[in-house]
Amino acid sequence: MLDKQISDFLLTLHDASMHLAPTSFRHWALGEVQRYVDFDFAMWGAGESVQRELHTATIFDQSDDLFSTWEAVKDEDPYAHLVIGNIGKTWALSEIPDMYETRAYNEHWQLYRARQMISTMQIDPHTGLHIFVTLAREQKNADFSHDDIRFKNLVTQHLFMAATHNDRHFLSTFRAPAALVDRHGLLHAALPDFVALVSEEWGDTGRRQLPPVVIGALWQTGRYRGNAITLTAEPAGERLLVRAEQGTFTALSTRENEVAWAYARGHSHKEVARELCIAPATVRSHISRIYEKLDIRDKGALALWLQEHGGAR
Repeated sequence: MLDKQISDFLLTLHDASMHLAPTSFRHWALGEVQRYVDFDFAMWGAGESVQRELHTATIFDQSDDLFSTWEAVKDEDPYAHLVIGNIGKTWALSEIPDMYETRAYNEHWQLYRARQMISTMQIDPHTGLHIFVTLAREQKNADFSHDDIRFKNLVTQHLFMAATHNDRHFLSTFRAPAALVDRHGLLHAALPDFVALVSEEWGDTGRRQLPPVVIGALWQTGRYRGNAITLTAEPAGERLLVRAEQGTFTALSTRENEVAWAYARGHSHKEVARELCIAPATVRSHISRIYEKLDIRDKGALALWLQEHGGAR
């Protein structure tokens, strides 16, 4: 019976990965898991294991700020130690001796009534992040059964594989070079032509992660203009859908560079005019032309561009 349930689940899962959007796929998949394993809430996330820094997290039937209180106890959470240190197997919270007396439990997990949990973790071969799926029950005496744990252990790898296929299929619908990128700049999925463009711009590191100044600009303004590439971005859940196109670097004149640096440091038009001994109207004209050249819209975007391309101050 369990083998038939697993087979049915996997068929449904991989079929859905071909037509659902990435913004809804993980939430939908956890809902499907709930049809076979009873749980009260769940988490599907990815993070860096050494610093315990979370990159993405899908929270199912629980508060979206679930991990906010975990920050204070993450380095001493024995359940996290167990799961991160022993990837590839499903571990139960009840396997930790005296877990319910720990600070991590009382200052975090108990706040969300996570009385019982089972969690499975693997390493994403593309991003290098630790990826996990955790199911939780609110009743302390409601242990997950052997069949529950076996089902989860067998299907979790397929959840991760299906999510990867889902990302790639979604990107394949775009004609322009595109990628799904997290808040830290890591490329979770990318079309080959996108990888080719970013690697030409930033070398081999660009194949895996966008530079901090670039991802900062994309989250803040939705645009970044480099030496030979222009990126545009829009929110896609916890990540950005980033499109790339080849572009030609636009250089600023000596005077424009002077005006840009003075203005980006926070000076007003009048203050820039006094510093450079020119009229305020001339400063406004320069700023307008600079914005047009660089295809930007505000002082923050100008400051980010100058950090990457501005040259001498």
